[in-house]
Amino acid sequence: MLFAVCFVFAQEDETEGSTLEQPVRAPMEYPWEQVNIGEFAEPIAYPPVRQADVMYYWTVWRTIDLREKVNHPLYFPTEVRGTWRSLGQTIFDAIDMANTERTEGVLPVYSDEMCTFPYSRDELQGLVANVQTITKIDIESGEEIGEEELVTQLEPKDIISYNVKEVWYFDKQYSTFRVQILMLQPIIEYEKPNNNSSYYDDENQDDEDVKAVMMKRKLGYIYYNELRPFLAKQEVFNVKNNASRVSFDDLITWKRDFSSLIYKESNVYDRQIDDYIANSRDQRIESERITENLRKFESDLWEF
Repeated sequence: MLFAVCFVFAQEDETEGSTLEQPVRAPMEYPWEQVNIGEFAEPIAYPPVRQADVMYYWTVWRTIDLREKVNHPLYFPTEVRGTWRSLGQTIFDAIDMANTERTEGVLPVYSDEMCTFPYSRDELQGLVANVQTITKIDIESGEEIGEEELVTQLEPKDIISYNVKEVWYFDKQYSTFRVQILMLQPIIEYEKPNNNSSYYDDENQDDEDVKAVMMKRKLGYIYYNELRPFLAKQEVFNVKNNASRVSFDDLITWKRDFSSLIYKESNVYDRQIDDYIANSRDQRIESERITENLRKFESDLWEF
């Protein structure tokens, strides 16, 4: 009798609460048993390098625009689908924005480009919060009765580009010209209400209010070596063969299968390309010139 009573109470504990919030089983994505590689995947270590072996190095900063078609595997899916996540969602999960109390095992975000001063958990919450001031209007009189702040959380799908800092160097020990990513910076684009501004419509010959303007916000700096363990555990969609999915670490670190544009190189003035070139077309030409110089350096090494 005691065994039967315990069994009944055990059944009640299992069904207590909402069962809709708990997954019944692992995501059913395939007709075969799927092995989760994320549990034991580790990033491939870089080849060892000594300062004495580096005969030449050059630092460049580039932008990865997710609106380009070749970069869509980094942006999609905009919502989590089973084990499939975007790069932005992977970063948000590593930072663990939802849990403000957690401090261990999370990805730190830094306030400076050298990745020396990390943000606190409260400061990170402020970076992803979009505060809008809404005017409250009386329903009966139609008059303004005050203002109210509306706070919304920015989402991973709002990340439209990444700034990347990388170092190209020649290692005489291996006689190779290599590249390593040092820093990654997500850029979020969001709408900001702008009821005070207006523009002139040439066709209708009248003024219309600009309801919102697009704003960009930088979400701090991420040390790439600290991000790699999270990237190695997340598979990315392979546009050539869906059965052979690679990790984000393979795609970005080793394959470098993305499109980007250089916006800065090492220089004595510490300035970006748009600081001394105003025209966007000439800026792209300057970016291609810097890329070509890196290619020529490696090519000229083996000319006899």
